[in-house]
Amino acid sequence: MAATTATKNSMADHWASLGTTYSLHTADPGGSGTSNEATGGGYSRQSTTWGSASAGVVTGSQLTFTVVAGTYSHMARWNGGTYLGSFDTTDAVVSPAGEVKVTPSYTYNGTD
Repeated sequence: MAATTATKNSMADHWASLGTTYSLHTADPGGSGTSNEATGGGYSRQSTTWGSASAGVVTGSQLTFTVVAGTYSHMARWNGGTYLGSFDTTDAVVSPAGEVKVTPSYTYNGTD
């Protein structure tokens, strides 16, 4: 049975409610989410504000990470100090120091 749009929106909104903070990493964050986390250059974890889901898609506000030169390949998601999981992202190569901007989103496809 296919999920209705209302169900998809409800599931996407629930997913968004689980955490709003993200960290940026130069390689896999590992089981604790803290390995290879960016440092220096004014880096800090960033928080998003989630909108309301539409058609099973929820999108957050843009995150801006200020970083030193390097390649950033992963992100991790947090709820306060609780690590929720990580994502292998498209590599962002920064040279010289600058910013990595990301707009987080999630799509509930009915099979998660």
